[in-house]
Amino acid sequence: MAKIVKTCWLTVDGEPVYVEKKKIKHMYLRVAKPDGTIRISAPAGMSEQQISRFVKEKRDWIRQARQRVRQSEEKVLTPEEKREQTEACRQQLLAILPQVIETCEAVTGLHANEWKLRDMKTRWGSCNVEKKRIWLNIQLAAYPRECLEYVVTHELVHLLERGHNQVFWGYMDRYFPRWRQVRKMLRQGE
Repeated sequence: MAKIVKTCWLTVDGEPVYVEKKKIKHMYLRVAKPDGTIRISAPAGMSEQQISRFVKEKRDWIRQARQRVRQSEEKVLTPEEKREQTEACRQQLLAILPQVIETCEAVTGLHANEWKLRDMKTRWGSCNVEKKRIWLNIQLAAYPRECLEYVVTHELVHLLERGHNQVFWGYMDRYFPRWRQVRKMLRQGE
C-alpha cells in the first residue's frame, strides 16, 4: 500500500470529497460505506483542479455506486447465507470454467498452471505471472458467459504482458476483439 503524503477535503459541486495524496501513478475513486462518502486516492503532485474535474467526470458512476451501497445495506446477509451464496456461485462457475479455459487457452496459445476462485471485492481476476496462477472472482457467476471469457483472456494475456499498456491492449484486440463492450458490461454491473 502506498504511503499517504497528504489528506484533505475538497468541495466539488457542493459535495465533500475526501482526498488522500499518495506516491502512486493513477487516481482512484471509491464510494465508502455506509454513508456514500466520495474518497479519492490521487498522485501526490496532482492539483485540486484535476481532482475536481475527475470527480465531475465520474458523476454518473458515483450516483450508481451510491445506489449499490444503499441496496447492499438493504439486503444484509447472515454469515451462513453469504457462505451459501458464495458456494452456489463457485459451483456455477466450476460447471462452465473448464470449457471456457480450454477455449481461451486455444485462442491465445497461453496456458496457466493453476486456476482458483475466490470472492474478491475490487477486481474480477488476478494473475501471478511467475507461478502462472490465475484467480477469478466468484461474482463472475452473476454475469453472462462472455464476461467470464473476457476476464479469463485478460488474465492469460498478463502472462505475455504484465501491465495494462498499448502492447497488452493490442493482444486483447487480437484475442478478444469485443473486449471493450464486454468490459463496459462488467463495469455497468458493478
